[in-house]
Amino acid sequence: MLSRLALGILAAAFVIAGYVDIYVDNGPDVEDLHLYAWNGSHWAPVYVVYQPQYVDTYIVSVGQWASMPYYNMSRYVLRIPREALAPRGPPQIPPGLERWILEVENGTRKTAVTLAAGREPLRRGNETLATWKALGKEEVKTPNRGKINKPEGRPRSRSQGEGPVAGDIGVASYAVPTGATIYPIGSLYFKPVTVAGTFSAYMPVDSPTGETRICLDNVHWVGFEVQNFTVGVKVDGYVTGGYLTLEFYNIGTCAQVGAVSLPLPNYGIYWTNIQTSLPQDNNIGVRIRVSGRAEVASIYAYVVARYRKVVESPAQVATSKAMSTVSPSVSASNRDKVGVLFGPYVAFDGLASDSTGWSYSNIYIPPSTVRLTWYGQYCPSLSVEYYVNGVFYGSALVAPVSWTNPGYACDYNVPSRTLQIRARDYAVAKANSAGGGISVSVVYTIWKSNAAISFSGSLQIVYDRWIEPFRSRYIEPTRGLPYLEWGVTLLYNTFQVLGPINNTSINLVTELRASNSRLVISLAHNQLDPMFHICGAEWVITAPVQSQGFSVYYDGSSVDEPWWASMGRRVLDAIDWMLTLLSLAGKDNPYASIAIKIVYDMINAATPQVSITSSSGVYTIRWSRGWADPIPSHIVLDLARTSVPTNAPAYAEWRYFREGRPTTFGCILSPFYYVVNTNMYLPQNSISSVGQGASLVWTWRGQTNLISRVVKS
Repeated sequence: MLSRLALGILAAAFVIAGYVDIYVDNGPDVEDLHLYAWNGSHWAPVYVVYQPQYVDTYIVSVGQWASMPYYNMSRYVLRIPREALAPRGPPQIPPGLERWILEVENGTRKTAVTLAAGREPLRRGNETLATWKALGKEEVKTPNRGKINKPEGRPRSRSQGEGPVAGDIGVASYAVPTGATIYPIGSLYFKPVTVAGTFSAYMPVDSPTGETRICLDNVHWVGFEVQNFTVGVKVDGYVTGGYLTLEFYNIGTCAQVGAVSLPLPNYGIYWTNIQTSLPQDNNIGVRIRVSGRAEVASIYAYVVARYRKVVESPAQVATSKAMSTVSPSVSASNRDKVGVLFGPYVAFDGLASDSTGWSYSNIYIPPSTVRLTWYGQYCPSLSVEYYVNGVFYGSALVAPVSWTNPGYACDYNVPSRTLQIRARDYAVAKANSAGGGISVSVVYTIWKSNAAISFSGSLQIVYDRWIEPFRSRYIEPTRGLPYLEWGVTLLYNTFQVLGPINNTSINLVTELRASNSRLVISLAHNQLDPMFHICGAEWVITAPVQSQGFSVYYDGSSVDEPWWASMGRRVLDAIDWMLTLLSLAGKDNPYASIAIKIVYDMINAATPQVSITSSSGVYTIRWSRGWADPIPSHIVLDLARTSVPTNAPAYAEWRYFREGRPTTFGCILSPFYYVVNTNMYLPQNSISSVGQGASLVWTWRGQTNLISRVVKS
């Protein structure tokens, strides 16, 4: 790989030789647009680099301070061809694009640059000339300042508008109605490739089941009703003359139905948005080819697909919930701004959004109190900013409890806030790294005073997800219902708890999967200390399950009974049987019988214990680790469903969860419950005649990956 110094020299040469950086403050929203400038011979794409503002931030999950970048998407650098600054005007604006004027001033002269802007990228031959965008790691230093004049009616900048804001979150209820048209988002996963010299290579599919061939090698299943893509790339090294080509196939016929070839950035992490016109009733697959020349480089691709789906069954949507375990209290001084960051939380694939780009999902930020040491006569208002994945969401001015300041202290009660997740912020996060994540930051302006900030309660994230591999629009003729793969074990509700990342604070993800015959519960956690580990857990749900016929898996392997436990149990059975005969003969020995029971209980406790009880339709599932078992970081319980309806999904609730800890008295469950309080619709007993879904459910990470090697559909 090239050193940072070498990359810096190459980057500077690249900018000086062909491009000019122009800083724009309070500019229009360009995230969904492609921008072009005339380079003297053709319209060339403009690079957009969003400019960071670094703020000292307390990261709750690690309990430490760090300088973190935050982005207001109205602050960016436009990297345009140097020839665009020439006084000669460009030809006519391409059809479908708008004329924007970029006024540039560098302190000595002014010039006007014509830009062409639109949602559809231009094409030249086989190339798609997309606008690549990046989150800058540091401020780009440039004397050029720009202001964009555009036609009226274009989107406002993010600093001027935000999403819907509500009060406190109540029950994590089912938010997506049956019959609604939704636009779910999910990632496609590819492994990176390392290249050298002149190269042309297909990127391997990153499949948790090991299946990487669908009619052709390295074809990744996408599915039906694909609308568009957000494509992210990371070039570690330096590539010249590079291209990234997406080849689309009809999986049913293995015929290619389209291709998009993008000029590859020389280095760094970028993303772009690609509109496609793929057949909606085709089962689409995609493979990615990269080509170009490099001394040595590694290339990563992060592809996010957006679909159009009609919710025909409530079992096609499930809920994910996450929460923090601590209410942080922090102190800071001598800073203009300070932030508190929660997360990152798992961003499960399938986030459902509406046609306007807003999801059905929300983030509850608990209330906080702030005390500033203030020597002025009057207390100022407190500016509070909210960021999702480091991107500005909105702000508020909070009045002090008292405007007067007799005691050199100003107090503020910052109310709770509910933010609605925006689909494109979610997509951008997933296009910048494999899988992405969700983090939330609250930033306070404290004017270099001493500040004490305390939160009250837990941060919570609740979002509704589309469940693959359903196709909602096209109806199976024999039943008049959507094609549904109810026989496949799919991920339904999830619950994540995130605390400080250390040996004593709990971090866990517990998930519920279901097919038309099985209910699978999984638990992954970080508590592995022999003296303070998770030795048991309890789930309280209303999904009917059988009390027998279950299996237990630890860290991907079936938990079998030790040979000595099985042999010992048979020996004890024989002794117990003999004692029973002796008691019938009047020679009962109670002490021997008690001793045998103790040993019997010890042998039983050597292996995992699972109990399932029910009362009034509420099922309590308890698991405890056997004393002879290793301490597992991942536990899977595979249970049999009962009372499964034939043609309608079964309504169920996940009410509570709690974990157990080892004590001198054995594994004792916590007296405190996590209130999960989510509902779901589990699949019915009917199975579609379509069989391909069972081999393709690995498309979205998190849907089946956690148990794909354990529970076979």
